Amino acid sequence: MKKRENSVESKFFCDSMLGKLSRELRILGVDAECKRGQGGMRAYRLARAQGRILLTRNTRLRELPGVFFIRSQVLSEQLAEVKQQFGISPRKEQTLTRCLECNVTLEKITREQARPSVPFFIYQIHHDFRRCPKCKRVYWPGSHTRNMERRVSGPRGNQR
Repeated sequence: MKKRENSVESKFFCDSMLGKLSRELRILGVDAECKRGQGGMRAYRLARAQGRILLTRNTRLRELPGVFFIRSQVLSEQLAEVKQQFGISPRKEQTLTRCLECNVTLEKITREQARPSVPFFIYQIHHDFRRCPKCKRVYWPGSHTRNMERRVSGPRGNQR
């Protein structure tokens, strides 16, 4: 597959072997769908129907159009492969804008809206909250978000 530029606009479908990779891509703000049990030709058909690029480790699919074959079994190297192939470079304004579970774009909410969903001490010290409109999970900045950003922003993707 030819190298692409301006990748945050690229939409991906990670087959069931690459669930952790989809989560790492979401941290970067990349649209990366992944459904459990969706592998092989089923994943390929879903990706094509949704206009997505299929990311897979399935060697039988590697020559099909719209497929990017992931060579490595190591998560940090997988992320590095995708970042390099599709020109993904971490941008602060895109980082942590998608639900890590649902892949839906997060909505900004007020502190009062977040209050019932977060621990009291988090409510006391934070003012910036986002919520997934699908699963209602609430996100806020903190050391955990800085650690995620650092992990996915390095040249090899993550440093686990």
